[in-house]
Amino acid sequence: MSILQGLPPTTDLGDGITQIRLPMAGNPMRYINGYLVENDDGPALIDCGWKADDVFAALEAGLASCGYAIRDVRRLLVTHFHMDHYGLAGRLLAAGVPEMAMHAQDWEVLEEREQIDEDAVIDAWLARNGLHVEPEDDDQYQRYDLAKPTRLIEDGEKIGRLRALWTPGHSPGHLCFVDAVSGRTFTGDHVLDPVTPHVGLWVDVERDPLGEYVRSLHAVGALETSGALPAHGEAFPDLARRVEELLAHEATREAAVLHALDDGPRTAAEVAAMLRWRARGDRFDDLPSAYQQFAVAETLAHLEHLREGGTVGRRDDADAIRWERVSR
Repeated sequence: MSILQGLPPTTDLGDGITQIRLPMAGNPMRYINGYLVENDDGPALIDCGWKADDVFAALEAGLASCGYAIRDVRRLLVTHFHMDHYGLAGRLLAAGVPEMAMHAQDWEVLEEREQIDEDAVIDAWLARNGLHVEPEDDDQYQRYDLAKPTRLIEDGEKIGRLRALWTPGHSPGHLCFVDAVSGRTFTGDHVLDPVTPHVGLWVDVERDPLGEYVRSLHAVGALETSGALPAHGEAFPDLARRVEELLAHEATREAAVLHALDDGPRTAAEVAAMLRWRARGDRFDDLPSAYQQFAVAETLAHLEHLREGGTVGRRDDADAIRWERVSR
């Protein structure tokens, strides 16, 4: 069976919007949506898939079904820097797309990656938090070429029929796009249904990604919108309802993280081991290694958010970082 499992390669969503499903071979998400949006000055493409020949071919075929070639795309709008959203950007610029735009904070992340051994930094950070990761020679997270944006998008900026909304959390520079024509919102990875977007703390920085995410959720939930067009999965009509579900999920998880510290200080990995993961409630020890890393990073985001709120403290011991409840 096709990776799309019976879904068509493209769907006309009306109002000059076409959903192009781009394959993610080997990934449980199966596909990412590129959205072709008609504008007076030419079509815009929101997100482009990771760097792979099958993705490029699927994008070419999707554009052709709308009567376009790659070179006809006026601009590429990147919701955030992750490879499945940004990966083909360099190839598209080389193929004739004149403009590629993203938020400055995500471009800064990509530039910083070029200066460090990111895998080593992440592995060391996770180890300090109780999870020892065996180094792997795996290029699955390198499916992109570094391509400098021709334009940096600011919060509230209008780009044709779209208005950019800065929604940090999943990434520092994540963007949603509100469509003035259809009334719908392109939510990127900020709001997905039924998947819960990942918000993690992967390096030791002074940042509260979960706090950013919660504030951004409230901003999106307050929009007057006729529906959501997410980067993964299918369109859904009630964005405010899904925002409330995600806020409730984060509150429930936060309470569980705090409860895990009732008996004394623990590393983030020890806290993660006391929680249940994925929709089916898997035990931490039953997760594959990569999922364990995501689980610890997510736990760290919650712990840092609780520390920002004054209910949890961080203790940097010689052998590890431990987190503890703070008496109030």
